[in-house]
Formats: sequence, structure tokens, C-alpha cells
Amino acid sequence: MSRAVLVSLLASLLLVSAAYGGRASTGAARAGEEIALRASFHQGPWTRSLHLKLHKLSLTNFRLCAIWHGPAGATFDCDAAADTALPTGTSLRLEQSPVARALKRPGSPGWGMLGTSGTASLSAVLSNQVTGDKPGTFRYRVTLRNPTGHIVAASNVLTVIWQP
Repeated sequence: MSRAVLVSLLASLLLVSAAYGGRASTGAARAGEEIALRASFHQGPWTRSLHLKLHKLSLTNFRLCAIWHGPAGATFDCDAAADTALPTGTSLRLEQSPVARALKRPGSPGWGMLGTSGTASLSAVLSNQVTGDKPGTFRYRVTLRNPTGHIVAASNVLTVIWQP
């Protein structure tokens, strides 16, 4: 292959990559680009992480919310309905790692499913029970899945740290 052809091919690839915002050829979005995931504790502000005191055998609830294609630049508001619909045949899936008491599913090694939604937003109230009442760091994400279950897009990873 000549040097001119290689340079032309490389330039074309760079232009295509720039046009699609650096997305992979599979069409998958970069993590957190299309799905915003936040947590709230006791009606507090929406945050990207939580540090909670673990009281074994006593429920400590927190709320997670994900919005697909939420309003750009707007303050995160889980109660406001998303203006867009999910692509046909897709769904949102809330997942936890380590799995603990979540449901193991093929296609998500190391992540357990906690819930799904067929709409552009997903809200869930969780507690220390889904973590097996154990201290440590638990990660949460929301994925957009196509009809065959493959990941099309993923949210930011949100951490919840349970301290003894």
C-alpha cells in the first residue's frame, strides 16, 4: 500500500471518528455520555457518589436515578420526565458490582441486575440489603441494552461506600 493511500485512509478514519464524537464503530457511546446516573440520600442533592454508615440489620435507604438523554446543561431532576423515548426495542438496566444479592445475568460478568425500565428514566430505592449488609465499596451503572441484550450505551459509574 502506498504512503499516500495510508495517509488518506488515516485522515478519513480521523474525520469519521470526529464526526461521531469518538464513538466506537459498534455505535456504543462513551461511558456517561448518554445516560446520567445520580444518587440521593434522605431527600438530599443528587450526587455521583455516597458514603453511608452501615447499621447491620437496620435498613438504610438511598435513591438512584438514571436519565437517558436528559436535558443538556439543566440541573439533574429525576422527577422531571425525560423528553425523549428510548430507541425501539431497547431498555435500561440498573446493575451493581460486586453482585452480592443482585441477579446474575449473561452478558454482564461481575455485574448483577437490580432493575429495568422501558422508558427513558429509571428510578430505584435501594438499601444495604442488596449489598448483603456488608461494608465496602459498591459500584452502580445503568446500561442501555438492545433487544438481544447487548450494551449500546452505559452511564457513569456511581459508587456507594458502606462504612462500619
